[in-house]
Amino acid sequence: MEAALRLFSQDGYEHVSVTAIAQEAGVSRATVYRHFHDKRAVLLSLLGTWLDLMEWIRRSGEPQGQSPWDLLSEGGAQMIRGMLSAPVLLHAEILFLRMSIKDEQARKGLAEAFEDARQAARDLVSLSPDTHEVDLIAVLAVALLEGLLIQHLADPERIDPEELWPRLMRLCQSSGS
Repeated sequence: MEAALRLFSQDGYEHVSVTAIAQEAGVSRATVYRHFHDKRAVLLSLLGTWLDLMEWIRRSGEPQGQSPWDLLSEGGAQMIRGMLSAPVLLHAEILFLRMSIKDEQARKGLAEAFEDARQAARDLVSLSPDTHEVDLIAVLAVALLEGLLIQHLADPERIDPEELWPRLMRLCQSSGS
């Protein structure tokens, strides 16, 4: 997985072969195929890493009594820090977006990832005593988070998700009041 991460981020998914992954990892192609059916399965495993990050954030939302926006602000900030510290996860997500246009398995995997993200947001929001429209807030939070991350990939000089995320959450909170 680490070898694939390095190669995908360095050369791009399309230009990396299973043979290259095996060479980078110092193993045979047969070893790679023992763990992964094909290169796409490696990419799906990367998506699993993203889901693991979501699960970690979901479990970190313990403080009760805060507003839903405060809870989402902190959970989203953790997600942004995690994604920015492993840029290959962002690139893997973009690859999944592109692949999902033609590939049903990629589309289903991405849909599950987004549902997990929305569920993590719901879990955080449900800790607040003054929550209404939990599902709608979860959709909005994931849409804002994903939009920021994708915009950051496209324009890293102008879009700083770590700086913008808490400001967007404050704007949502003041609009909802």
